[in-house]
Amino acid sequence: MMLDGLTTRGVLVSAKDPTRTEGEERYMAELGRRIRILRERRDLTQQHLARLAGIAPDMVSRIENGHYRSPGLRTLLRIADGLDVPLCELFPDPNADEPSGARGRLLALIDALSPDELQLATQLISTVIDHNRPR
Repeated sequence: MMLDGLTTRGVLVSAKDPTRTEGEERYMAELGRRIRILRERRDLTQQHLARLAGIAPDMVSRIENGHYRSPGLRTLLRIADGLDVPLCELFPDPNADEPSGARGRLLALIDALSPDELQLATQLISTVIDHNRPR
């Protein structure tokens, strides 16, 4: 068994946390990112979400930053309730390919938009596309 980014029985191990694979670490980071985006879209602080969810404020911070090892289903249900979203909205798709480059940056920006900002961005992108198409 070797650590620090090498394999353990054929599974790539995280250099940050040797008990997690790199895939698990990426998944937890994405879970935290999604929770942060949903929280910020609702103009909630971590403390306010923690109160709504009935959990400790430091737990929200650790989950959002990918530092919480394995939040339980009850905790995630409480967070989903506090955000007023279905539980499934918190979870990343483990089979989705990570978009890279400009497409990945654009998708990350889109994820952070409010509904009004998303509508404006859609109109802007449509205008750019229509302007650049040959007539």
